[in-house]
Amino acid sequence: MTSFSKARLLPLIMKLGDYLKSGVDHYATLKSMGGDIDPDILGAFIELQIGDWNPKVGGKELLDTETKAACARFLGGIAYNVSK
Repeated sequence: MTSFSKARLLPLIMKLGDYLKSGVDHYATLKSMGGDIDPDILGAFIELQIGDWNPKVGGKELLDTETKAACARFLGGIAYNVSK
């Protein structure tokens, strides 16, 4: 069995926090403009932000296209829930 160090994920977690903040900021911008806001809109915005991001741990890529989309939707949902 391979050991796994949670500490190796800290840079990834910090970057995810940056993307979450961008979703919260985007919510505020849309709200100020009177736009329609839902988790999917925020998720799509975040997905555009993470498009070129390719984090690695131990030399292994962590995010394929489907995982990036799921991650963006997850962060979009959190951004929506903390902002409403």
